[in-house]
This record gives sequence, C-alpha cells and structure tokens, in this order.
Amino acid sequence: MVKKKYIIGVNWEQNSTVSLMYNGSILESISEERFSRVKNDERYPKYALDYLIKKYKLNNKNIFAVCMISRYWSPIYSLVRHYTNFSIEDYVKEQNEIWYKKIYKKKKVSFLSVFKNKIDINQYPGKFYWTKIIEIIKSNKSILNKNKILKFGQNIRKDVISTHIGIEKNKIYFIDHSFGHAAYAYCSGNQNGKNSTVLTIDAFGDFVNYSCFKFSKKKGIISFKKIVSGNDSIIARLYRYTTLILGLKPNEHEYKLMGMAPYSKEKYYSDILKSLKKMQKVSGLKFKYLNKPKDMYFSIKKIFDGKRFDNICGGLQRYTEDLVLKWVINCVKYTKFKNICLAGGVAMNVKANLELSKIKGIKNIFIPPSPDDSSQAMGACYAFALINKKLNYQIKKIDNAYLGYDINFSDINLLLEKIKRKKKYIIIKKNLNFISAKLLKKNLILCRAVGRAEFGARSLGNRSILANPNENELKKKINENVKGRDFWMPFAASVINTHSKKYFNFNSNMEDYQYMTNCLETSRTGKEKFKAAIHPYDETCRPQIVYRGTNKDYFDLINCFGKLTGTYGLLNTSFNIHGKPIVNNMRDAFEVFAKTNLDGLILPNCLILKKENAKYL
Repeated sequence: MVKKKYIIGVNWEQNSTVSLMYNGSILESISEERFSRVKNDERYPKYALDYLIKKYKLNNKNIFAVCMISRYWSPIYSLVRHYTNFSIEDYVKEQNEIWYKKIYKKKKVSFLSVFKNKIDINQYPGKFYWTKIIEIIKSNKSILNKNKILKFGQNIRKDVISTHIGIEKNKIYFIDHSFGHAAYAYCSGNQNGKNSTVLTIDAFGDFVNYSCFKFSKKKGIISFKKIVSGNDSIIARLYRYTTLILGLKPNEHEYKLMGMAPYSKEKYYSDILKSLKKMQKVSGLKFKYLNKPKDMYFSIKKIFDGKRFDNICGGLQRYTEDLVLKWVINCVKYTKFKNICLAGGVAMNVKANLELSKIKGIKNIFIPPSPDDSSQAMGACYAFALINKKLNYQIKKIDNAYLGYDINFSDINLLLEKIKRKKKYIIIKKNLNFISAKLLKKNLILCRAVGRAEFGARSLGNRSILANPNENELKKKINENVKGRDFWMPFAASVINTHSKKYFNFNSNMEDYQYMTNCLETSRTGKEKFKAAIHPYDETCRPQIVYRGTNKDYFDLINCFGKLTGTYGLLNTSFNIHGKPIVNNMRDAFEVFAKTNLDGLILPNCLILKKENAKYL
C-alpha cells in the first residue's frame, strides 16, 4: 500500500480548475476564475494552485501525483484566450476565416495568424516561455496534428506544472477525458456503492464525445467496464453553434436556449425538428449519422435561415431530448443497471435531465455538481485513484459542494472597522437568521457570503443572492439592478428537505437534487409559493434541496423564513454581477454589495444593512 499522500487534479482550459484529494476524499475544488476575477478563465490555474499549496503546505514530498485531465491538449485556445477574450464577432470570424476556408476551400489557415492580436504571452509562465512555444508551432505546422500533439501538449503541461510546483515530472499523469467525467459522475455522489450505468456526453475530449460504463462496488472496491464510446454524437456541437447563430456566446450561453425552448410549441418548431432528425439518429448504443453535415455551423445555419429564434430553441431542445433519451434507454437495457449517473457538458441540460428522470426503466438519476469540464479536476483525481489499485483508497463521495475558499474572520473584522467610519451601514450581530428572514419577508434582497464557497456554476447558499420566492416583482429588480439576466430566464429555489415534497414531484431520490443539476415539475402548492423561482412558462423548478446536516446555518435561515411566511424556501441566484465570476472572498462580496442595489449582506457573524433600509428592522 502506498503511503497516504495528496493527489492534485487539474483542468487547464475553459474554466481552469484544481482539486485536491487525500486518502480517497476530495478536500478542495476551486476554479481559477474565483481568484483572477475573469469568468471562465482558461489560463493555467496558478492562483488556485498557489492557494492549495499554501493552505496544505504542499510540496514534492507530500504530493503523490498531479493528474491533468485530457491526454490530448493544445495550448492554442489558452494562448488566444478563446473563452474569455473572444467576442461573438470573434467566434463568427473564426468560422468564416478559419473553418470555412479549411473545410470548404481546402486551405491551410493558422489560428495564431488569424487571431494574432488576441495572443496573450504575458500569462504564466511568461513571455519567454510562450514566445518559444509559438516559434515551435510556426516553424513546425504539423506539430498540432493528432500524431504529434499528444507529446507536444503533454510536454508543455509537464514543463509548467513541474516549474511551478517544484514537482518531479514522473509524478505528472494524464487522464482520459471521458473516463474523468465517468469517474466523477459515479464516485462523487449517492450512486457510489451501487450498480450504476454511468454515461458521459459532451462536445469533444480525447477524440471521444460519448461513452457508457458499468460501475459497481464490492467489498469497498469500485470496478468499472467500458461498454461503448464514440465521437459521432451531434448534440453538444449542435447546441454550441446554434447558440452562436442566435447571436449568443458559445460555450457559455447554451443555457439561454434551453430556457427559451419552453416558450415554443411543437406545431411551430415541427419543421425545424424534421430537418434536424435527418442529420442523426441513435442506433443501439451508438449515435449514427444519416446525413453527416460537411460542417456543423454552416450546415445548420441554412436550416435555421428565416426561422424564429424561439422555434429554433424549441426544435433544438426537443431533438436533444429525443436523442439523449433513446440513447440512455438503450444503454440501461444493455447494462441492466437502473441507477444512472450522467456527466459531460450535455448533462448541464436540466430539461433533458427532467425527461430522463421520468423514464420508467430508470430507478434513480444522479447529476453531480457542475458536470461540465470544470469538474474534471475532481474527475482526474477520482480516475487516477480508480486506475491505481495499489493506492488501496476507499474512494468517497463528496459530502457537499462547499469545496472552495473559506471566508476569513479577520478579513470580516477589518471590513467592519472600515465601514463603521463611513456611517452608511447598520451592523447587526445578533439573531441574524431571524432578522434576515424578517427582511426577506418584507421583500428586501439580501446577499450571503458565509463559510466555504460552493464549487461550480451554481450558488448553493454560501455565495448567493436571496429573495422572497413568492414576489414576481423582485425578479425584475434583481435583473435590472444586479444580474443583467435575460428576461425569459428563470431563477432557482433553495428549499429545505423537510417541506420539499409538498412543492415538487420527485422522480428520483430527494438527495439527488442538492446541486441544482436537475429539474422538477412543481405541485399546485409549489406553483403558488415559488412564483418568482420557477420557469415563467412551463412552471418547472431547478431546486437545491437543503439538508440541515449539509448546511445547518442556511437550513435554519430558510426555516426561519418558512415559520414567518409559510414558504420553506427562498429564491436563490448566484452572487455576482453579470459577466463576472461568483464572489469568492470578503472583498469581492462587499464590492458587489456596495455597488449594486442589494439591500443587505449576510456574513458569518453579522448582517450589514444599507442605512436606508433601517425602517424595515
């Protein structure tokens, strides 16, 4: 047995993230964007790693392995800051000046030449290193081909990691992309220990974009078997390029199409659906092209030409659901394991997840927190532990998603001393949950920064904006004054488990709904009580079911609100300004609170209220 040491997991690309495992348990998972304050930061996650190194005193002696997700990797997207610095116009330019010329004109086009003004050589490890890498790429254009990029991409990552951490290169490993998703989906949640069908579906990763595994556990040992994998699923890329065609940002705004889809009726999108169905179908356990498009972007642009945006969204979502449901049903019939776990970018589609949960042949469905690539840092840790049996780890699920930065009490005290001098705020230090609940009942909008930050894209109470879920006018106030969200997009709800069954119709274990990764149909009571926290049209909800044992203080706040109002839940949306990452530390939280029309800020030991709201106390 290997002496217990730390395993670091790293995702270095869109929303670069790091995770830390010790003895089979995930201790931390935190994205670079939370420190850099650049949303979806694709740069090497130096700040996040520095945080872990300092907190746990990590070094070459106590680190057993650093596991990088994806065997194949190119530095191009990070160099041009593809996910953070590209505008919608840049994405269109990419299609017209690179892919159109490559695919239709058979011309050789250099990404770095077309976007030379976007190249950022100032990112870590610095100008000298990246200038050298760019010179290699320019002098050897075939270096980015499949047969050479494997070694080239791995060498770059080994260089940067070993230089930064001071770790031996033979401790750096590369994890298959789809297996990282599968390992995370199974190991992190309530299916850990059960016979499960584990499914991954995304756009691309190590030349695979869908896979199916059988996972089981006997005598504490997890075993797994790959059933199928392939690279022919159309779903994620279809969704990505439809997002761009509709004038939104791909790789980020796909959820806006999903939110618009319920507004369209089948009779209006039926012709779009018919055209899409000519492209691909599910055959057994595989996705099969009927008519493979020469290029996704330009092909579907022709299909959508002259069509209304809402009907495009409706047809796209229905086609997505049809493909996903048939594939999952076929996989479950084959494996005979009725518990399913799902990860990959497509697993972010909560509407498809709702339809999956209704399938009679499925017992339970678990979608882990942020099942897209940001969670692949955890996936890398879990996958490495599964593959390396000599570790003899008891691989454990995560107890909750609060895996990030912890609010420092000394920072809070410094802040309080500072704001006392400004005389713009009232500071309350007693009966915080009762007073906060009272203010929420009076329709004030509060933000909460307490304890450890949640991992991923969904705020789960510790970095959240909270409001009365029964007051529709508050949606407009939050949108206009803080969030800048599109008017058709719903907010979410945090509901305590002791009252949730009267609001929602559960299709799976209640515990599987703790992370806002699945959707539920609401009961009549739910529709009445959560008007502002459900979808305005189809009245579904993407809830966070809160357990006292998982987040006692947040549970008690919601419970106080319930005793005052009869509604045991709150409207919950992420604590950030539009286009910025969720707040991380005390400084971020107070800055957003101070510059917006939020009424109060809940901290671990106090409530800061803007002075004009004193009348509500």
